[in-house]
Amino acid sequence: MLKKPICQWNNQNWQISHGTLTLPVCLDGKTQQIQIACADVALEGLPGILRIKKKRGKWIADLTMTIPAPKPVEQDGVMGIDLGIKVPAVAYVVGAGSRFFGNGRYQRQMRRRFYARRKKLQKAKKARAVKKSQGKETRWMKDINHKLSRQIVNHAHQQGVGTIKIETLQGIRKGTTSTSRGASARKNNRMKNSWSFSQLTAFITYKAERLGIKVEQVDPAYTSQECPACSTRNKAADRTYVCAECGWIGHRDMVGAINISRRAGLSGERRGAVGA
Repeated sequence: MLKKPICQWNNQNWQISHGTLTLPVCLDGKTQQIQIACADVALEGLPGILRIKKKRGKWIADLTMTIPAPKPVEQDGVMGIDLGIKVPAVAYVVGAGSRFFGNGRYQRQMRRRFYARRKKLQKAKKARAVKKSQGKETRWMKDINHKLSRQIVNHAHQQGVGTIKIETLQGIRKGTTSTSRGASARKNNRMKNSWSFSQLTAFITYKAERLGIKVEQVDPAYTSQECPACSTRNKAADRTYVCAECGWIGHRDMVGAINISRRAGLSGERRGAVGA
């Protein structure tokens, strides 16, 4: 017996139209069509598997749709994205300036709250409650990343961007080392290692590609150190970048986004090597 029973139909046996789901069922040994009221949704693409299941006391219909590959946009704008923890994402569009996305302070506060609660539950040996808390945090972070990625891709579309360049995952995490010392360093390393950069990157990628916007990964080496004006390398003091050579001043993450937008995309082999 299944712990969570489900019902499943293939793509030839169901349809949704004007807020009504029509599907075949077997009643008294006879197959007949029944109609179920549902949310009025606009479906695009070819229908696939329909699966109905019960979740948290509600009946949910999971639909799969095969969406045709969009044609590449004819826009030639380029956007560079720098991902981080204090500032979740900084996007720079060549010729149009930069924009900051997300509330890093709020996200860090929430992650610390989840972590503190789990520590108490672990000490109390409440394994089920720990697992529930982990699932809640995962769903919360997924929702945040969906909203962030949608905002970023919409901004790219509005600015006439045809290519989004984003740093590889290894480049984002390279500042985390096992030699860090002190409580503050340990907290920063734990936060960086558990931050869902890969999920946000994946969400940006598939949302952009659905609009025909190409996404390229680039090697982010020294992108936060090179001056956008003269290419001299300087290490930023806190969040402010000041070039000792030409005096250029700006936000450190904005410097990273600008330099990422200028980098050439990695080939498949090189991207795999960097992301390993």
